[in-house]
Amino acid sequence: MNIPCIIRRLDPEVPFPVYKTPGAVAFDLAVFEETDLTPGETKMLRTGLVICVPEGYAIILAPRSSNAKKGIRLGNGIGVVDQDYCGPEDELRLALHNFGTQTYHIEKGERLAQGFLVPVAHAQFEEGQILAQPNRGGFGSTGFI
Repeated sequence: MNIPCIIRRLDPEVPFPVYKTPGAVAFDLAVFEETDLTPGETKMLRTGLVICVPEGYAIILAPRSSNAKKGIRLGNGIGVVDQDYCGPEDELRLALHNFGTQTYHIEKGERLAQGFLVPVAHAQFEEGQILAQPNRGGFGSTGFI
């Protein structure tokens, strides 16, 4: 299923997001600047894109799997792009963190994140009694392996 998604490029040279294979569930996002990322450093990098997420959806930003080989990751783990983050200057930026031991050189146009469109529903919270079930025990309660 294809969902229309309006994009504004802040510079005509900014590449459009692209699905690299017919079966890809996420589109790749590139950065629009070149920089060095020293070990332990986090920088916010521009994508040059404003993406208007369709009503009823969100975009989840995740790292590309190749980032682990490079020693870099998204500084916030994943990103969430809300459907109302669509002002004229609401550019998507990627927080990139170097967890490696060497400086990593980021090239302009390098694909460093992937995004996927997901439908969202809002919860209607109601205060009430918790179900009469035994406690599960928290993290790792079903085992570690």
